[in-house]
Amino acid sequence: MAKFDHVRPPQHFARHHKTLLVIKHFTFICDNRIYFSETSYTDLENHKYRLEMEIWSKTDEHGLAVDFNMIDDIYNQHLRPLLDHQLLNDTLPDMNTTVENIAHWIWLRFNEQLPDNISLNSISLYETQDQGIKLTRNIMAQ
Repeated sequence: MAKFDHVRPPQHFARHHKTLLVIKHFTFICDNRIYFSETSYTDLENHKYRLEMEIWSKTDEHGLAVDFNMIDDIYNQHLRPLLDHQLLNDTLPDMNTTVENIAHWIWLRFNEQLPDNISLNSISLYETQDQGIKLTRNIMAQ
């Protein structure tokens, strides 16, 4: 007899039907030229960014929120090819590729791929281990 042979489906799959914040992390490494003026800039090579997302999702009849695989698929199809191991100045829209602008672009690009019943609550983009920026629903609604 196998270890799980005796386990049967529960009588009640969902313990509640609440809205939850699903948290997901991604990292990407890229090259990037950040301008401080027309003539002043810094070049970042093999720079590592860490992205944290909080996504609003209600639980379904089985007690599950948005599928982590769906979040991964959106990231891998719509963000990662333009971020990971890229020169951001070539792959992102014509903008100064600061952490603030990159985070705003990520918000817009990711959010447009989500189904109507799921939405972003916040994203944090860290340019170093100790510093980054955060965008929230309230900030983006301004």
